[in-house]
Amino acid sequence: MHSSNVRRSILPRAWSQTSATICSVFILALQPIVFFWRVLINPSEHIPYDLAGFHLPLISYVAQCVRQGIAPLWDPYPYCGAPIHADIQAQVFYPFTWVAILAGNHSQGRNLFYWVEWLIPVHMILAGLFAFWLLRRMGLRHPAALLGAAVYQLGAYFASQPQHLGAICAGAWLPLAILAVFEIRVRVRLCWITALAMAVAMSILAGFVAATEVIAGAVLLFVIALLVSREASWRIVPAVAAGFLWGAAIAAVELIPMWQLARSSMASLRGSWLLYGGGMPLQSLVSLLIPNHYHVFDLAQYKLPYNYTETYAYCGIATMALIALAPFVRKSRAPMFLILTALAAVWMLGEHTPVYRFVFGHLPGTLRGSLYAEHALMAFCCFAGITAAIVLDRMAGRVPEAVLWGIALFTCYDLIRAGSGRPMNSSSGGYKTVESESRVPGAPRLPDQLRSLVERTSPPSRIDYADAVFTQGIRGSDMLRLPTASGDSPFVLLRMLYLRRLFCGGPPWDRLLPVNQFSSPLLSMMNVGWIVGGAPIPADQVEKAGLEPLEPVDGIHVYRNPRVLPRFFLAPRVRRSSGEAETLRIVSRADFNPAAEAIVEGLPADREGLGTGEVKVSAYTANRVQLEVVSTAPAFLATSEAMYPGWEAAVNGKPAPLLMTNGAFRGLALAGGANTVVMEYHPEYFALSSFLSVLALLAAAAAGFGRERLWRRQIAK
Repeated sequence: MHSSNVRRSILPRAWSQTSATICSVFILALQPIVFFWRVLINPSEHIPYDLAGFHLPLISYVAQCVRQGIAPLWDPYPYCGAPIHADIQAQVFYPFTWVAILAGNHSQGRNLFYWVEWLIPVHMILAGLFAFWLLRRMGLRHPAALLGAAVYQLGAYFASQPQHLGAICAGAWLPLAILAVFEIRVRVRLCWITALAMAVAMSILAGFVAATEVIAGAVLLFVIALLVSREASWRIVPAVAAGFLWGAAIAAVELIPMWQLARSSMASLRGSWLLYGGGMPLQSLVSLLIPNHYHVFDLAQYKLPYNYTETYAYCGIATMALIALAPFVRKSRAPMFLILTALAAVWMLGEHTPVYRFVFGHLPGTLRGSLYAEHALMAFCCFAGITAAIVLDRMAGRVPEAVLWGIALFTCYDLIRAGSGRPMNSSSGGYKTVESESRVPGAPRLPDQLRSLVERTSPPSRIDYADAVFTQGIRGSDMLRLPTASGDSPFVLLRMLYLRRLFCGGPPWDRLLPVNQFSSPLLSMMNVGWIVGGAPIPADQVEKAGLEPLEPVDGIHVYRNPRVLPRFFLAPRVRRSSGEAETLRIVSRADFNPAAEAIVEGLPADREGLGTGEVKVSAYTANRVQLEVVSTAPAFLATSEAMYPGWEAAVNGKPAPLLMTNGAFRGLALAGGANTVVMEYHPEYFALSSFLSVLALLAAAAAGFGRERLWRRQIAK
């Protein structure tokens, strides 16, 4: 009888807890969809800026490779070729992006952007669920856990940064990383080290190094807080370090190529340009209480000299009220997380605080170059949500539980009302109005017309740009299949960047470099057969460069360059160069003629009277080129194909060394007669990095099913 009474008293409570969990999970899964309702369910709006203009072209090229059965390793379209597998922003190895790619390929890419947009709310859902799990594991009641998860899921970071796909994708994994550390503080178990490793790996593969660094910094601050508060012993340090190293090993297939590309690209210079580290302006703190004080919701009235997306820090009015009570909540973790919130605030304000400026100035140049202080808003929102949740939970017993639920639900409503449908995360027109591989708004005929021009030769000749009016052609050359010597990527190879500055100019930090010297022989050397611009090129410059104007298409001016050299040709003379500096000096001279000579690094001496003949391109794909060359004597094959580690050549089946030619391109010495030349891209260390990733991932999968405990330490209560 007693047992039956106990059972009757327990079952309703168990049902209540289960119902509360189901309800909370349902709310957290539904909120991001409601937040982007007009983008996803009734597509009358789309997520603007970089999501469509920068991320979509990269993903679109990978999707095209999948449809064509080509490995997405080398992208032949921008900058005379680039290693897309090493460009972490392309998310080539991020599993969630592949779901969007496969879904988009069902429509042959026409609806790809719609599925890419879905990646934003999906990661908001993950962020909310991981945060809810963390707060429940911390012992907080359901309404408090719901509030904290909603603050992170719907707060300023996810509301203001949807255009930055990698930042949003990485942000989803921060609560899981903190949860793993929280569990490890009690006992180091292999399953939680594995969870930390997976969170780290996914944040790396998500494609935005600065966001991954925020996650690492937030975890480091949390570990220090646990050590100072004596919730953990020093043994937590090697366990967390093991998790990060394991995560890096899982992501090695992306991490190693990215590191190699960063060192030889424009990304290696960024640290020398940032003097103080950037960050959100102090005015952004006003938005903690009044989100639209500076009219960030109405850009016609916005007057601050900052990017308006970096002046929004709203996390809910109830959140701020609860955080204000945190110093008075004793015998809880609220003060600890309040301090973490304050430290994250200093971090996100960056150069606008003397503390950060001092720290930033003493960091290594490589680290400075990858930091974006404003993205520490991620850590701020996460710690702010946890702090508010702890304070709300401590109110239990003093106020009815219905009040706690009311505060949590009001915060959900408040954050959706304040952040949804704002210029930073939505723009008029559904996904079908945005540029894609099948449409270009404002210039519907232009891509097809340009393709018909460049495809007069095989492989197609290249396009360059006199201005940035046709931005899709510069940023989306791979998506639109319009090869160019231009582009807009922080990973542009340094040698290509230096060459472009010889006929484009521009400040050192500028990577979008329109042509301003149309008579430069370097344009012909790069196989640029067409110049495109929104405004007409002055007549005197057209005459000097020998350009031939065509009829404008959709208001865009097109010029033919009759002096263009083919992508592959035999140079009658080779001039030896001692290195990059001498090569740039020679090719910058007004009398340099790339049709008459090639500047080659690594040769013992100049070579005159080389053989002439025919170069026939028998096969040209992204990762492989095959040429049939017939010359009257020993010859030198010059190309306008970018030189990068991993490209290998074989002549008549035998390996042959590729030589750095004309500053940035592949060249090859040939014997006289008939030669079959094959160039293939086999990325350096790709097999090793892939093996390391697979091995680490298999170990993580095995550990996920294991319950092995390394050691245990009970916390004194």
